[in-house]
Amino acid sequence: MRYLIYFIVLCALCACTPDAAKIEEQIKQYQARVVVDPNNAEIHYQLGHAHLTLGRYEQGASHLKDAVRLSKKHALAHRDLGWALIQLKEYRAAEPWLLKALEMKPRDRATLSSLSAVYIGQKRYRDAVDLLKPFTDTGRGTVPIHNNIATAYQHLGLYRLATDQLQRTLKKNPDSAGSHASLGVLLEKTGYPQQAMTEYRTALMLDPGHGSAHFNLGVALMRQGKNDEALNHFRTAHQAHPDDPEILAGLGWTYHQLNEYSQAILYYEKSVRLDPSNLRAQQALGELWDITQHYGRAIDAYETAVGLDPEGPDNYFHLGRLNDHFKAGEKAVAYMALAEMLYRKNRNMEMTEHCRKNVSILARKYKIKNKKLRRLTRVRQSVAG
Repeated sequence: MRYLIYFIVLCALCACTPDAAKIEEQIKQYQARVVVDPNNAEIHYQLGHAHLTLGRYEQGASHLKDAVRLSKKHALAHRDLGWALIQLKEYRAAEPWLLKALEMKPRDRATLSSLSAVYIGQKRYRDAVDLLKPFTDTGRGTVPIHNNIATAYQHLGLYRLATDQLQRTLKKNPDSAGSHASLGVLLEKTGYPQQAMTEYRTALMLDPGHGSAHFNLGVALMRQGKNDEALNHFRTAHQAHPDDPEILAGLGWTYHQLNEYSQAILYYEKSVRLDPSNLRAQQALGELWDITQHYGRAIDAYETAVGLDPEGPDNYFHLGRLNDHFKAGEKAVAYMALAEMLYRKNRNMEMTEHCRKNVSILARKYKIKNKKLRRLTRVRQSVAG
């Protein structure tokens, strides 16, 4: 089970959001002004900015596009448009607007933070580091800049550098729940599980609804065998992020450990619908369908897992065993032979010998002669290659 880190993007808006009713009144005023003066870039900017403040990203982006169309030099409109597109997860579309904003205001750290979020969203972690490092090295980093470079370092496997950046964040803002939660993940990865749990609990004390802190604490508790307590945290994480496939898989994992198989299957299936590439969830579904004696579905899940990881011997082993259940002798032998080969490749000699014996037993059971046995083995080996 992976840990979750949600990176923090510096909002291009005011940190202290005014009363929503006041913003609604401003929006009405700006809308009236737009009707009278439709080619005024500043009015479109203010209208778009107000929509963003209320979380209306599509409406905000629409007016900000009008603002930048009418004024090519409106740096804030370019910046806010990029930020709005980030919220819509349109990272490629956001990048040119932020680059243009940065060209006009190269020292604007809000733009830098948002552009680094674009790179992180596109998994361009080295680009994010290169962008932000000159600011963190010279003491000009803001809280979001330190958080974003920490996220980039974390994805690059540079955990100690990431930890250092988060510690800098917490010196500037000790009440940042997100930074405490992310620091907990890094402490887990560097071998300090108890300190990590302290950070997760600190994050939840500061923000009781922090989804990733609940999830990560749930993972840590599961690894300590505290399944019931973990379940409560996974449920709260799910409330905060109902469509997060990793959280759904976490719920599946927990119910699996509690032997509540139908619930486990329910959540794992929701997870793989959202993220079909989740290998562990597919393998867990194979195991759960097997346990509940839905062998055909188990085969489907393991075959999906094979597509995701053609070099994983466990999936072939289970496919060999399950095909034997359906009396599909040639398939059973072929899968078991491939499992044997891959276990040998991985130097797991105990399972290699176990599979070798199974191949012999299955060949005798289904009266598969040596010539056909060699052909089946060669076919499966060529698939693995």
